[in-house]
Amino acid sequence: MHPKRFALIIGLVLFVVGVLSFIPAFTMNPAEGLPNIKLETSYGLFLGYFAMNILNKIALIGFGLLGIWASSRPTTNLPASINYSRTLFVVMGALAVLGLFTSTQTLGGYMPLWGFEVWSHAVVAVLGAYFGFALSSRVPKQPDVPKRVHV
Repeated sequence: MHPKRFALIIGLVLFVVGVLSFIPAFTMNPAEGLPNIKLETSYGLFLGYFAMNILNKIALIGFGLLGIWASSRPTTNLPASINYSRTLFVVMGALAVLGLFTSTQTLGGYMPLWGFEVWSHAVVAVLGAYFGFALSSRVPKQPDVPKRVHV
């Protein structure tokens, strides 16, 4: 798969998951047994497994839109897709690592990062690393588009 296609597909997946997570039928609200956090707006278990609140959901929609945008840039979609994949690797990888430790798994009480959230962030980070670093080194570079000079 090409980094442009990855950016589009993962962008669509993240966007759809973010939108679906706002639909009450897909989220158990309020989820009993979840740790208390400071920001309890829209707090619950998405699909019964993923602890999410409003920040998780907005971040998913934002990363989804960013992936769709990066893959559809008219002249620079390959570099934008590679940079998007690398950003996913860094951000999602950091969130996965933070979710492993009890003291940081609520991101200061504002974002739940435990359980299946750790696994989902780790999977997206590994995919981002593959398409942003490993695979992008094998993709032929696009020729530079000459800049137009207006007289």
